Amino acid sequence: MEKELLNTAVILAGVGQLILVAASAVIPRCLDWKGPLSDLPKLMRQLFWTYAGYILAMHFFFGLVSTFGSQLLLDGTPQAALLCGMMMTWWGVRIALQFFCFDRTGIPRTRFNTLAEVMLVALFLYLTLTYGAALYFNVG
Repeated sequence: MEKELLNTAVILAGVGQLILVAASAVIPRCLDWKGPLSDLPKLMRQLFWTYAGYILAMHFFFGLVSTFGSQLLLDGTPQAALLCGMMMTWWGVRIALQFFCFDRTGIPRTRFNTLAEVMLVALFLYLTLTYGAALYFNVG
């Protein structure tokens, strides 16, 4: 893939992740986290929110570095290859979890939730492929 086209793809991946971070504010309401989380022991709730915070922070970092540091991800260095490989793996694992681990039966089957899931999976696939291409570019 041509470097300029790949650079644009990485920037768009970054923007997509920043949008995902912003949209994450509605996920607790869409999935009705308040009720089920209130039944958990306090430590489990704290751990849940800690993990959620770490994941949100990583998405924010990925978004920032991709949007504003796309050239750093495509400079052919081992560090660029490692970071692209890590982000490709992160999103590839997320897709696998979506289809092979998550029990989605508790999600209300509304049009909004169905559309949101399709859009999220499409984004995750785009991110996996984009960072995979960037990895290939860096090691190729």
